[in-house]
Amino acid sequence: MNKFFYFLFILSFGFAKGQFDSKVSAKVTSTTFDIGEQIDFYLNVEVDSVQKITFPDKLSINPIETLESFPIDTQNLGDKYLLVKRYNLIQFDSGYYFIPSQRVLINGFSKLSNPVKIRVNDIEVDTLKQKMYEIKPVQIVSKSYRLLFIKIGLLVLIITAIIFIIYLYKVYQKRLLKKKNIIPPFEKAINSLKELEKRQPKDQMEYKSYYSDLIDVLRLYFEEETDIDALESTSDQLLMKLESLKKEGKLDLDDKTIKNLQTVLNTADLVKFARAIPDIGKNDIDIKLVEEAVVNTKEVLPEPTLEELRAKKQYEELIRKQKVNRTIKWILSLLGVSTFFSFVILFLIYGYYPVKDTIFRYPTKKLIDQDWVTSEYGVPPIKISSPKILKRINLKEKTVTFFQMDSIEADFYSEILFETKYNSISSDKKNKSDSNISNAEETQKIIDKTIDRLQTIGAVNILFNSENFTTPKGLPTLKISGTLDYSKNKSKERVRSNFTSLVVNYDEGQILMTFFYEKNDRYGEKILNKMINSIELIKEL
Repeated sequence: MNKFFYFLFILSFGFAKGQFDSKVSAKVTSTTFDIGEQIDFYLNVEVDSVQKITFPDKLSINPIETLESFPIDTQNLGDKYLLVKRYNLIQFDSGYYFIPSQRVLINGFSKLSNPVKIRVNDIEVDTLKQKMYEIKPVQIVSKSYRLLFIKIGLLVLIITAIIFIIYLYKVYQKRLLKKKNIIPPFEKAINSLKELEKRQPKDQMEYKSYYSDLIDVLRLYFEEETDIDALESTSDQLLMKLESLKKEGKLDLDDKTIKNLQTVLNTADLVKFARAIPDIGKNDIDIKLVEEAVVNTKEVLPEPTLEELRAKKQYEELIRKQKVNRTIKWILSLLGVSTFFSFVILFLIYGYYPVKDTIFRYPTKKLIDQDWVTSEYGVPPIKISSPKILKRINLKEKTVTFFQMDSIEADFYSEILFETKYNSISSDKKNKSDSNISNAEETQKIIDKTIDRLQTIGAVNILFNSENFTTPKGLPTLKISGTLDYSKNKSKERVRSNFTSLVVNYDEGQILMTFFYEKNDRYGEKILNKMINSIELIKEL
């Protein structure tokens, strides 16, 4: 029992000794800050052995705000350890502030840090020293109907497609309905006569319509069941053809049937052409005679031979193919008209060459339309956007770093050459100006070196102009541009091309950026301007 109390005494004495030997302090990087400036606040705990230290996760310092709390940094100071906890604070009101003592737990016992006094300064704004500018006038922006034309074009295309789909659906439905409603000629004729029996004509016009329909039923039946072209024959011709078929033994109609047909045809001709009105009940008799003739014809029709069936099948197949061909021609015509108007709309919106070059994939049009890559190259870094990434090429010269896009045979070629420790053409530091271009003699050396570079890649007949040029992002350069001839492939034929070189001088060397493309290329200048507009020199801090 005594040993247990002795152990607790020793343990408590050790904890107490650890508390007395520990030191907690607070500090900031500076006692003066501006409004909105980040305040770095540190809590330091110095102990003689590794102990359990608990820092506050977030400080309660009103009205100062805590932005971020960083992990604990432990440093070994020989026989002691220093634990540092960093906090980012911020304050948006000026004045003097006290950061109160902060509580740190060491082995469960709390210990307070020293308070820290800081001052937050206001930002002085002197409007009198600043240069004043006039209010800019209202700029009139011209209306652009491009988006409207695009929407109209898309709407026309969608409506055309909907109409075309509806038409195809209707045609399909009609064909399906015809297949389902195919009726044999005999049944069709009998059904039509049944419908005619329901009609009771009263005046001459009604009789004319009645007899026209009656004779049409008869003609259509003979047209479909026999070899007679009844629809294109007169009444006399139809009777003569029936007599001829009877003599040939192909249609064995009795004389009574033919005589009855002659009576009905004569009555129909009188009603249709002489405006005659038949006697009452005569139309009922005539329709019975026609029905009797249809039935008798059906009974005496010979069975079709195998050759006739084949010929009929071939004829039906020919008719089917003709219908299919007509449908295909109509569809192709509709597609052709829709395509034509679509192209007309696209040409009106975008122009002839952009549409044509997009469809046929003009090489430089593909480059300008694809997703561009923005990257940094060399030292000091040049940031530039390009259709493709410029690849680094290893050269023998250790002072030269070289990047290029594609090869000299490409439709659009670009390269960036970094040369360090080039003292002969570096800027004179005593007479250095914002343009990075020195006197005329040095400028001529730069031009000569650039022309030599073009000649090394095979350029001849070089015509050029030079000028001081500042890129849209504020980089001063010497611009050398003009035309030259060079071989795009292994053949000896040379191509006339436009070229542009931008030279940037800096203390340790020179940067040469060269671009060229065929003179007649429609998109080379757009690619060039887009790349030049993106050039930015990343200044090292």
